[in-house]
Amino acid sequence: MLRHRPERLCDGIVLPTAGARPLRHGTAPTCMTRPLLTASIAVACLMASAPSWAQYQGIVSLPPVGPGDSRLLLGGAAIVRPAYLGSDDTVWTALPYIDYAHRNGFFASTGSGIGYSFVNTASNQIGARLIPRFGRRESQSSDLRGMGDIGFGVEASVYWTHALSRAWTLGLNVRGGSRGAEFDAGVRRDLQLGPATRLSVTGYLTAANSRSQQSAFGVDAGQSLASGYAPYAPSGGLRNAQLAVSANHFFAGRWIAIGGVGLGRVLGDSADSPLVRDRTNASAFAAIGYQLF
Repeated sequence: MLRHRPERLCDGIVLPTAGARPLRHGTAPTCMTRPLLTASIAVACLMASAPSWAQYQGIVSLPPVGPGDSRLLLGGAAIVRPAYLGSDDTVWTALPYIDYAHRNGFFASTGSGIGYSFVNTASNQIGARLIPRFGRRESQSSDLRGMGDIGFGVEASVYWTHALSRAWTLGLNVRGGSRGAEFDAGVRRDLQLGPATRLSVTGYLTAANSRSQQSAFGVDAGQSLASGYAPYAPSGGLRNAQLAVSANHFFAGRWIAIGGVGLGRVLGDSADSPLVRDRTNASAFAAIGYQLF
């Protein structure tokens, strides 16, 4: 069953674009020539600024600003994914994509939230951000009837990433709010397929504490009476694993097309929840954007 709904976009690991050089305030951009950008270097700058599709699957890329003091990319995106983690219902989301970043470390975007990167070097990024958590509604799936709605919230996140090379990047992220805390660890492999096309393969694991597990997969006494499910209280531990393949393609000046597919697996006590109808979930994403500056 296909339904349209808002989606939580900002979970997971914050990874810099592999091969890109994050810039400190006051330093000259590595991809700017004097007085003009060559075509190939301009492509490289815009490709580095492209948002990674993997951020919608749990990993957020924070690329360098580029030749100016700030970067702004506007566009639109569509996401097809499970109604909730472990659901066998499918929903789609259409949304604008807004991605702003300043050389001083501040960023604000649909995918990354609002935050600041305190350490921004070629090999390491350390920062903090606030990200929205859109919750869950009974109307999203018949399997949620009697479970009640989970309202909108805000999570705080701190992250650290380390580029092993231009192709390999590791990332760690801790995030939490009123509904519990989660920890993400992952790795990404980037492949440059040409001057205008980049392919990324990302894998990560997510663990959660018992409060977060109960919020997402638990069934308390009241919910049990209303839904007919047996009471269930999952313990903290591994929650899910994800593998995503995405591609960014630059064309016609400042336009960027992005797309990808992902496959996830619910793990541990989460997988035994009565809410889980399918432990393996697939998702897909497509977007197009234009970099204004």
